[in-house]
Amino acid sequence: MDIKSFKPIFDEICINYIDQKISQSTQLLANNKLNSFVEYIKDFVASGGKRIRPYCAWIVYKWLWGTQNNDCMKFSMIFELFHTMALIHDDIIDQAAKRHNISTMHKYITSIIGEKNSHIWEGQALLIGDLILSWVYELGNKEYVFEEKLLTEARQNVHNMIEEVILWQMIDVDMMTGEESSQEMIEKKNKFKTGSYTFTRPMLTGAILAWVDKKNRDAIIQLWDYLWLAFQLKDDLMDITFWDKTKSPFSDIQEGQQTYFTQYIYTNGTREESEYLKSCMGKKLSEQEISRLQEVFEKSWAIASGKELIAKHIADAKKILTEIDFKNQEALQGITDMIKKIGEI
Repeated sequence: MDIKSFKPIFDEICINYIDQKISQSTQLLANNKLNSFVEYIKDFVASGGKRIRPYCAWIVYKWLWGTQNNDCMKFSMIFELFHTMALIHDDIIDQAAKRHNISTMHKYITSIIGEKNSHIWEGQALLIGDLILSWVYELGNKEYVFEEKLLTEARQNVHNMIEEVILWQMIDVDMMTGEESSQEMIEKKNKFKTGSYTFTRPMLTGAILAWVDKKNRDAIIQLWDYLWLAFQLKDDLMDITFWDKTKSPFSDIQEGQQTYFTQYIYTNGTREESEYLKSCMGKKLSEQEISRLQEVFEKSWAIASGKELIAKHIADAKKILTEIDFKNQEALQGITDMIKKIGEI
């Protein structure tokens, strides 16, 4: 099953669970205004998203011949809901207005209570994120058919993921102060803030629940190392080549985010290119400034270098794929298709 076929099946299960939790929450609140904030969670989740995180857990589980499909899919909801919480908090930090072409949580709340007292609507959005995090813990502690030893290990893996993302989000926010960073620090930030909970932790969960030996688990982690690097590079590349039509051009730079491509300019660009990039970080850019920035990234070879690196990581991922003892050809095809999709540039 490829990710496109997986999404509607997963969404039906996930939205059904969200409906149940919303019903419980709104009965407890019994407040029409606050209830509308909680009800917007369903719109937020249903508005888009590839479901790559639960898919990674499920496809590795299937790929390694796991048989408890329904319980694996239910456990995989943890990753989508944690992702939702992280997006809500991240949008507040970045002051983003749109997500998948609908209002971000804090902007939706603003539309209900007004622009005045911004700390209130940001606070309410933070609390909505916290509510979703409580659902993540509930899902982790539900009863499943898996052996208790495997569940304990899977739950610890989820806990480690949550700590990694929160701590490295703190580092990411600190890096937005404008001070130059190193390529190593940017890579580590991307690894633990994005790569870990997008690929490693979901994939490792699927392997744990399928009771896979250490050799194959290590190979899966190696596979992830290459996938998250390619995934993050592509995401950063989309921002400077205008692939993502749902975001403003150079939104990362306007938010003060440091990426492989900004670091490439600082390290390999001319002094003029580096100084111009610094002058653009963390501010709203005009059309003229955007045009000039695009020229800087093209002429400095930053874009070409990034594309070469993506291709290298994809080739390495494909090599690791051949070293894992897979048992399910259909699931293997699904993960092969996902690697191919990530590598499309």
